[in-house]
Amino acid sequence: MIHKIHHAPAWELVADQLRRAIHLGRFLPGHRLPAERELATQLGVSRTTVRDAIRVLESEALVESRRGPSGGLVVLRSETSPSDLRTALERGAKQLEDVFEFRLANESACARLAAQRRTASQLHVMAQALTVMDRCMTGGDDPADMAVSKFRGADSEFHLTIGLAAGNPLLQAAVEDARAAMFLPIGAVFAHLEPTANALHRELFEAIESRDGERAAAAMVAHIEGTRDSVREVFEGLPAAHRRERSAGSVSGSTPPTASGIGGRDG
Repeated sequence: MIHKIHHAPAWELVADQLRRAIHLGRFLPGHRLPAERELATQLGVSRTTVRDAIRVLESEALVESRRGPSGGLVVLRSETSPSDLRTALERGAKQLEDVFEFRLANESACARLAAQRRTASQLHVMAQALTVMDRCMTGGDDPADMAVSKFRGADSEFHLTIGLAAGNPLLQAAVEDARAAMFLPIGAVFAHLEPTANALHRELFEAIESRDGERAAAAMVAHIEGTRDSVREVFEGLPAAHRRERSAGSVSGSTPPTASGIGGRDG
């Protein structure tokens, strides 16, 4: 089928790139984006175009411009309430199921290929991300919401590196697309990490490290299905007390649909 060509203005393309970077966890709540001049240089557009794109992101409550020595363009934390999250899940239920099916098909293949093709440097990046997630599980000095944010960022780095290690640009793009589509502003709803949130990350890493493709693919499937189960539990409306008891696991791809998914087992 031939579709009508849409000529998007430059500011819209810039806004899409920055929004995607935030959704993929490359910029976490509290982090500053590059300065306006730097963004213009990196993206090859005018500062006016960057400014217009930033206004869009500000209107979406994704970023805020702050003054002072520690100011700049800062990524905001989500203030989504449980009722707002449920509304978002209800509106995007079919899309969310589609994304999970997409992830199961593509990311299991990525894991299998990554076990065969990963390099030592890629394995090192995965190990570092796993270490960050382990630290987040212990709590440390970070408040709960910051631990969840850091976990999400490391989780995204872990999965995106598996996509890269697969050595297939189409599969790598599929992993990015799915995680961007999975992003949900869930920090205000799930403020804690489940004790088992990182268990399958470790299993997945060890399978890729030992070059066991079948084990890696199986671990990825279990990982994603665990997230889907957690999201379904929220969608079905567990009692508030039970929802707090389970807390939120990892944040993956992590949507509505926008990555970062949610789930006690997957990021």
